[in-house]
Amino acid sequence: MVYIDKKYKFFEYFNNENGRMVRSGIIKDKKDTGIDPFMRSFPSLLDIGIMGTCKNKKYCTVGCYQGDNEMENMSLDNFKSIIDQAKNKTMQVALGGLGSPNEHPDFVEIIKYAKENGIIPSYTTSGIELTDEQIEATKSSVGAVAVSFYKTKYSDDATKRFLEAGIKTNIHYVLGNDSIDEAILRLRTNAFPEGINAVIFLLYKPVGCVKQNNVLQYNDPRVSEFFKLIDEEHPFKVGLDACSVPGVLNFSKKVDKISITACDGSRFSAYITPDNYMLPCSFDTTTRNYAVSLNDFSMKEAWESDTFEKFRSIHRNSCIGCSDKADCHGGCPITKDITLCQRGEKNHANPQNTKSNSCSKKE
Repeated sequence: MVYIDKKYKFFEYFNNENGRMVRSGIIKDKKDTGIDPFMRSFPSLLDIGIMGTCKNKKYCTVGCYQGDNEMENMSLDNFKSIIDQAKNKTMQVALGGLGSPNEHPDFVEIIKYAKENGIIPSYTTSGIELTDEQIEATKSSVGAVAVSFYKTKYSDDATKRFLEAGIKTNIHYVLGNDSIDEAILRLRTNAFPEGINAVIFLLYKPVGCVKQNNVLQYNDPRVSEFFKLIDEEHPFKVGLDACSVPGVLNFSKKVDKISITACDGSRFSAYITPDNYMLPCSFDTTTRNYAVSLNDFSMKEAWESDTFEKFRSIHRNSCIGCSDKADCHGGCPITKDITLCQRGEKNHANPQNTKSNSCSKKE
């Protein structure tokens, strides 16, 4: 798929067979200037929360960023409307929400509909209630799957079954104070399932079911040790979420900046809730400070709204004067607590306060 953005003067090429995406710099006088575009006319990636309920709460030890507010799962009609509006513009959708997407009663039809309309779906699962039919549909319709690193029998079994089916499989590992020691040990010894494509480390965020003391701190020596291990060779790929970019820039020495993608919420991606609200980022689900109802507005209107522009203004106006501004954009626009940086230029441009929820495991 080739996408040409006439407004912001760049193009993208996406290979839907291997997931490789190439984005040009801003084109001027028919030449690539090498300057990265700030945003897109429509999101390239949509994170779609198809799940409003979760069966994993009594097992999960991570603390869900979605909070404790259950609702109905996304309807199939709403999902199809999203795909219909995104067709020929969006390249990928990541399925998620409050539970594992494969638990959705219309899961197989959902991933097939996306694929049939030229949009490649991916999803993250705990592995609970994973069926053979879902694995077969994943193999034929999904670009990649990630298994949450819960160290439960069903998560371990899901990883094994995906790999045996020949599906590109990643591990999602939430990185906080309570898990970084194990992450360091596992990276040192390469102690992740043999045959996986990558381990993706996701920074713990103080949203949803909050444990503020689990947020990693810049001056923790384990943080610098972790990022040094990222520089080393491993038998699997190592990835980090965009929230980790300040840490990469401050602690890693070998990571090529061309491989870095800073927070692209409201610039190249967006999140849609199970009840059909569009947000710049899934970590705004509990507060909804930047939510636009898709029952009242089109996705294009939401993308071009003042609400989304307010979020972009944080990207534009944070950390002015920093030499890495173009690669970092100031870190997280929602909560500054996770931005692994102590540079003098660090200055978040009026991020909204994050509200906490009272969360508990449910039997």
